[in-house]
Amino acid sequence: AVAALPANAHPMSALVVGITSLGSFYPEANPAFAGSGVYKSSVVQDQQIVRILGMAPAIAAAAYHLRTGKKLPQPKSGLSYAENFLYMLDSNGDVNYRPHPKLAKALDVLFLLHAEHEMNCSTAACRHLASSGVDVFTAVGGAVGALYGPLHGGANEAVLRMLERI
Repeated sequence: AVAALPANAHPMSALVVGITSLGSFYPEANPAFAGSGVYKSSVVQDQQIVRILGMAPAIAAAAYHLRTGKKLPQPKSGLSYAENFLYMLDSNGDVNYRPHPKLAKALDVLFLLHAEHEMNCSTAACRHLASSGVDVFTAVGGAVGALYGPLHGGANEAVLRMLERI
């Protein structure tokens, strides 16, 4: 789905598209198809968590490469979560490329800090959407959409642009 977007699409918009499109690939976990009780199963819940966490770095890297015009490399086994994300961003297909350990550690810490952000706008959006019975991919895609807004996560982007102008 991300590859169908224009090259100048905003990365957060591409991330929303990529995550929400995952629901089309897993109809067995979509309450509209499988019934409203599908998420009562902890097995289904865990499977969806693993799917989102596993695919998010590749979707984000695909969003990045929309703008670079480069091909998205396949994830590489033997790398940590953050290392694999950096590998998909920067390897240019070089299978021997290994991200700098300090950069990977910094990204791990950044991911942890964002995960520990508690009840914010995007968390609330995800919870509200999930309470309506939509599939988890739509709920998380909505949370990413909230994070994209200039009064939430998009504020960080605005600050970076301001600093570049200074």
